[in-house]
Amino acid sequence: MIDAHGLHTAMTDGQGTLEAYVLQGKKLGLEAVAFTEHASDQTSYDFELYAQSKARLQELAHPMRVYVAAEVKLAHTDGTLDISPERAALVDFIVGVLHSYPDGNHGYLKNKSLDRDIALKLDYTLSKALIQNPRVDVWGHPVGVFSNFYGPYDADKLRELVVLAARQGRIIELNSAYRYRHVFSSIVETCLEINCLISIGSDAHQPSELGHVVGHLRDYLKNRNV
Repeated sequence: MIDAHGLHTAMTDGQGTLEAYVLQGKKLGLEAVAFTEHASDQTSYDFELYAQSKARLQELAHPMRVYVAAEVKLAHTDGTLDISPERAALVDFIVGVLHSYPDGNHGYLKNKSLDRDIALKLDYTLSKALIQNPRVDVWGHPVGVFSNFYGPYDADKLRELVVLAARQGRIIELNSAYRYRHVFSSIVETCLEINCLISIGSDAHQPSELGHVVGHLRDYLKNRNV
């Protein structure tokens, strides 16, 4: 279990430096942090330099562990990711995410324009394609796009996807960001039931948000036992 991943700095859509997150993680007493900057073959920042920063950050972080990873979106209906194998090989792991729904023709559909039932079928089908891509290490933001735009997900379909991800050897993200809390409890309960690997993510976009997921999960488990 990684104490906090989904960290985004000023290199992409967040605030603060890599070093600021490391120092905050040490202050909080975290065992590990994992940077997962948004990445593709069209990134505007120096992805190679980012990937090479691990040794320097690990020295600053000791004894806390540091991982340098990439959050990569689904690029095609067949499960293809928006990053080359060469770039993917530079980081510790890949978080595969469904940010928007690919249209199968190198473009993306507009989420808000879709009927709820159509969006659910699309999300379910595309999530399965993403999960089954062997280059995905962590299934990130499970059904988060759908729940953000349309509300609660179909409980049976969500459970199916979590079970499939576990069988495929994927680590399943528990994300405490507000827009993903519609499905937080369902994912926790299914993961506890099938005893699968999880990665808990604060989805922090500034250093002060780091580690929130740890407290959120502890509170959930504590209240669950009441």
